[in-house]
Amino acid sequence: LQAADVVRDASDPIVLAGNGVTRAGDAPALRAFSDATGIAVAETFMGKGVMDADDPRALGTVGLQARDYAMAGFEDADVVIAVGYDLVEHSPEHWNPRRDKRIVVIDSEPAEVDAFYTPEVELVGDLPHVLARLGEECRDTPRSGGSARLRDVVRGRFEAARDDDAFPMQPPRALWEIRQALGREDILVSDVGLHKLWIGRMFPAHEPNTVLIANGLAGMGFALPCAIAAKLVHPECRVLTVSGDGGFLMNVQELETAKRLGTAIVNVVWENHQYGSIVYKQDKRFGEHFGTDFTNPDFVRLAESFGMAAWRCAAVEDLGRHLRTALALDEPSLIVLPIDYSIDVAITEELGEATVART
Repeated sequence: LQAADVVRDASDPIVLAGNGVTRAGDAPALRAFSDATGIAVAETFMGKGVMDADDPRALGTVGLQARDYAMAGFEDADVVIAVGYDLVEHSPEHWNPRRDKRIVVIDSEPAEVDAFYTPEVELVGDLPHVLARLGEECRDTPRSGGSARLRDVVRGRFEAARDDDAFPMQPPRALWEIRQALGREDILVSDVGLHKLWIGRMFPAHEPNTVLIANGLAGMGFALPCAIAAKLVHPECRVLTVSGDGGFLMNVQELETAKRLGTAIVNVVWENHQYGSIVYKQDKRFGEHFGTDFTNPDFVRLAESFGMAAWRCAAVEDLGRHLRTALALDEPSLIVLPIDYSIDVAITEELGEATVART
């Protein structure tokens, strides 16, 4: 195989895995490839869970900032093996700015080529078959690609969040509570907004398709209908959504669908009375924001009017308690969580300082 020659000749190879792996159910094949070759794997937002977050060859989730790729080892990589990678998630310009990477594409369809993404070799076909063959060809070749810096920074901040008693709650502590409440194969569905960046960056996934994120052409209001479908397809799994208050209101009518179909999903609404992602982008670009503030209904009474249980968190310890209660129910429910997106915990300040320093 020409691809095997490229990989064997590499001094610092790295795998970039996207949603083409997770959606096709081919994560076991990728994990076996990494085991056979020793090559570490970074995942996109929509590829979360292709590698167990606890696997030492899992480099974490990239795609929030350009420096993610440097910290995950792409800056030093000479060969990038792109598996099920969709350019819509984050431009290859961020990990191949000098256009000097040798790129091997493995996918079920031909690559979308651009100036920063010109494959040297494409392997188009059945992913498990291709990965198994390439893994056998490249087995036990010494590898040194990839860096754990990004993963370690994110993991350290996530673990430290358990001791954060601030209220309104800050995103890392909220995600820590949710991770404790869910099992390894339970499903978290993220809506679109600032919370999606926190989930994509920080929430550890242990299995594929257990963190569902709309990335690229991403529409607000995605989480609630997606969660209903996920519960119908996987009734054995507990399913939880995280939505901002703005995004949740864009498809709030689907609470009726969830109740009528009896889909036992838990909806966690992060409430801050703003379009948080737009506030962040406007403030960053213009130094101010406008047209982003709004009032909310009483979400608890709204959910109750659909005939479902609902709670509002009034202290840090409430979230874990309400999650345990809601996840034990055999019907849909809702939890309102006041959230703090203030500048001292905004994602580029909290994690970006460590990831974009010296740029």
